[in-house]
Amino acid sequence: MRRGRASVLLFFFVSLLLLAAYYFLHSPYFGVSQVNVQGISLINQEEIVKLSGIHSGENIWRLDTQRIKQQLLFHPQVETVEIHRQWPSTVLIEIKERKPIAVVGQAGSFILIDQQGIFLRKVESIYGIPLPIITGVQVPLNAGPGQPIDAEGLPVALKVSTELTSSVLARVGEIHVSAGHRLILYTEEGLEVRFGTAEDIPAKGDMLTEMLKQLTNNGGSEKIQYIDISSPKAPVVKPRETNETKKEPLRNPYQPRSNKRQ
Repeated sequence: MRRGRASVLLFFFVSLLLLAAYYFLHSPYFGVSQVNVQGISLINQEEIVKLSGIHSGENIWRLDTQRIKQQLLFHPQVETVEIHRQWPSTVLIEIKERKPIAVVGQAGSFILIDQQGIFLRKVESIYGIPLPIITGVQVPLNAGPGQPIDAEGLPVALKVSTELTSSVLARVGEIHVSAGHRLILYTEEGLEVRFGTAEDIPAKGDMLTEMLKQLTNNGGSEKIQYIDISSPKAPVVKPRETNETKKEPLRNPYQPRSNKRQ
């Protein structure tokens, strides 16, 4: 008798669970009515929602979150993704964006890249983009969005872009990679800064900050040919000859003069 009652109770609970599962998976109450995206400042929200493939009314419990994550990671500016269900009908997508840190030239256009050298997107002009341009590197023509750019000398330039403080980097308009991976920086005012190798970057950054401050207090850099901080403990300031014309800073050969950053 007890076994029969236990069987009936078991059947009842199993049936109840199946009914509950059916309700959760098919009830319009759990149909997606809103998709929220957090963590984006460079990517359009509608672009993320469309790429996710989530449709209005789709049951929130039947979403394949792993598939959605993989689809979103195809976007070149998406670094990481987290998907959260918010009962009863909201989906939250948390994005960590890849942030552009520099610009390189490629066949008449410009490419925004992150600190890992990932191709983020192509732009026709860098006017108004507050990022240094890296010159002296050859970007392969077959490089495309989402791919790491394999270019000789690019890693050392990116190392400097990453390790210099934002206040110093804001003064830099160009990072030129010369022979032996020695770096020459040009400020927005056109001052040549012989940086040397990508070593002792914090110390060189501090020295550059101090020297630029002194130059500003002494009337600017017009009378200076270059400063050399390749050895931060023994910096050199080379005055310009009296009749010497100030040289234009190195610029990317693809960059029109009218597109110089402001």
